[in-house]
Amino acid sequence: MRILTPFVTTEFRTFTGLLIVLLYAASNAEAQDAARPARVINYSGENFDRLCFRNMVATSARAKADRMLQAKTALTESSIELNNEQRAKLVLAGEIDIQRFFAEFEELKSQWKFGSIPQDVFSAQFPKMRTAALPLMERYQKGLHAEGSLYHKTKMTILTPSDFETTEEFNRKRRLTLYRNLVRATVASLDSRLPLTIQQREAMIKTIVENTEPMEPHDYNEPMLFATLPKLKEVENKLRPIFSDDEWPIVKQFIALAELRKR
Repeated sequence: MRILTPFVTTEFRTFTGLLIVLLYAASNAEAQDAARPARVINYSGENFDRLCFRNMVATSARAKADRMLQAKTALTESSIELNNEQRAKLVLAGEIDIQRFFAEFEELKSQWKFGSIPQDVFSAQFPKMRTAALPLMERYQKGLHAEGSLYHKTKMTILTPSDFETTEEFNRKRRLTLYRNLVRATVASLDSRLPLTIQQREAMIKTIVENTEPMEPHDYNEPMLFATLPKLKEVENKLRPIFSDDEWPIVKQFIALAELRKR
């Protein structure tokens, strides 16, 4: 039988002791990790509302939809004369559109967990939540009484073709006028950062108005600057020839403010 030298024996004991220490440390670390409470995210139903309605809670979003219904009906009456029965039918159809939308919203909202949620659960849930909510978000921003709505269908039914076209043309002209004024105000905001010539201002307004779609009236409830900045982003390449190489970086910084709208 081979006898270990004192040196080998000492080294073996040292190695064995070190191994025991490492195993104990690993076991202790695992115990501490198990004892440490998991990080949680506090995400309420109100947070979900604000995700869907651009920082509004659902009650405020519904109140806004009611106001938009009244405003849309008033605009129709500005272009043609409605009798009491026609007006009542339009308002009722619009109210049904609102009820249907928010019933769908509440149904979607009920599918998700709110409150104190483990971070890993929330990280897995949030992208799915946002993707599922996106169609409703887009419908709301488009307007609940746009083409395809019960309101729009009812309007087509109760009005003569001539009256219907009169209201549509009136709305198109009004929307374009509002849009042009808002674009002009946005260009004036750039002018405060970068003095523009008259030619630059007019060229910029013309380029934006002629190459982008006017916004719907509900978009004007946003801060004026943030409402139109995304439109500048759409025609960025067409705007570039209007400015010099020294001016363009300032314009780019101004257009980049559109990213703040997404946060």
